[in-house]
Amino acid sequence: MAGDFSFRAMVKALVDGACIAVAALPAGLCRLEARFGERGDLFTLFGQGFSIVPGLPGNFLRRAFARLTLDGCARDCEIGFLTWFSSRHARVGRGVYIGPMCVIADAAIGDGSLVATRVSILSGKNQHGFDAEGRLIPFSRDRAAFIGIGRNTWIGEGAVVMADVGDGCVVAAGAVVTRPVPSGQIVGGNPARVIGTVEASFGDEEKGRIMA
Repeated sequence: MAGDFSFRAMVKALVDGACIAVAALPAGLCRLEARFGERGDLFTLFGQGFSIVPGLPGNFLRRAFARLTLDGCARDCEIGFLTWFSSRHARVGRGVYIGPMCVIADAAIGDGSLVATRVSILSGKNQHGFDAEGRLIPFSRDRAAFIGIGRNTWIGEGAVVMADVGDGCVVAAGAVVTRPVPSGQIVGGNPARVIGTVEASFGDEEKGRIMA
């Protein structure tokens, strides 16, 4: 068993290295782009390009590109098919799973958190405004907020997150989070409200796994 584990670890390391090599040139161009401004056209182009690679190879390639371009990305995270980051300032912690078809903006996802399919984590809720003549102002970095997702938190299918979520939380499927969620809370609805606590919903053993 130990030999099998070592062999799998070696193969994974080799594949990781190969994907880092593939992503190196696009990532280098993105870093060069970042020196001249915040638009991120190349970052978006390559990020969306890697997002369409299916299956396990896609997961390895997306992770490699994220490790080389984001402000922080753990080597053991998983990033699903059609998922991409709209901001290079995102951070992804250890053991994080991000499902397919997600869009992650200015956000930090804590260690061990799970993000389901079609989740959007936005750069706050005030990215846009109106000028003196009533015209909509396009997105600008000075209006963006950085969103924190705590450790061991579950974000359900199709949720939209626009505010911080604490450690050990559960965000129900389809919830729209517009206000900060304290640690250990279960929230749901639009706008999301507290519908329970992790302590009340799980036994001691399950709670220990969630909050560890």
